[in-house]
Amino acid sequence: MMTDPQYPPTTAARHGRPAPPVTATERRQANAKPGRNLLAIAGLVLGVAGLGVTFVPDYGYIAWPLAGIGLVLAIVGLVQVKKGTVGGRGLAITATAVSVVALLSAAGMLLYSTFLGAGEAGLHMPSVAGDKHAVSFEVTSAGGATVRYGSLSDQRTENAPASTDAWEGKASYNNGSYLLTLTADTRNSGVDNLISCAILVDGKKVAENSGTTIALCTANVN
Repeated sequence: MMTDPQYPPTTAARHGRPAPPVTATERRQANAKPGRNLLAIAGLVLGVAGLGVTFVPDYGYIAWPLAGIGLVLAIVGLVQVKKGTVGGRGLAITATAVSVVALLSAAGMLLYSTFLGAGEAGLHMPSVAGDKHAVSFEVTSAGGATVRYGSLSDQRTENAPASTDAWEGKASYNNGSYLLTLTADTRNSGVDNLISCAILVDGKKVAENSGTTIALCTANVN
């Protein structure tokens, strides 16, 4: 004899009571598709742009803000995916990875030009006639000072005489990115000595500072 198939009840019982029916609103929320992850899309675009501009001569520094903002947007987009408010988990992960690669590439280019740059790509001290960019390191110290100047990989040390006239060191370069540094400190720690420093590139002041015993100037140039 054939029997009718047994089907489970449409609602689960809880403590002997039927579960409340699912409302139309809850059903729509369960079936709704996550929205587009606009932050991840923006992060990916900025990361790709930062990665591309990293290798463009004289404009590589733009990669830092592009990739940095892209990484922040990508991470926020990934957090939204975990909360379930938007979709695009793979897109957010890709945007994060591309932005990180762009930042690492920019850092690598900066380190290469700073520590391994030579010939046309190096910082020349003293300056070389015919280079594209001229650098001037200036220190004023009424009581004299010990001056250290150059880039991270190449530092020179000289003594600035006690004078109201500015001591000046010269350098030049063609291509590449450089972190220029200039430090001046008094030779007599027992005497207050107003010291000021400045770094100029092609006649434009890119860093300046002053102090009573020491002055430090740094500038990232391309």
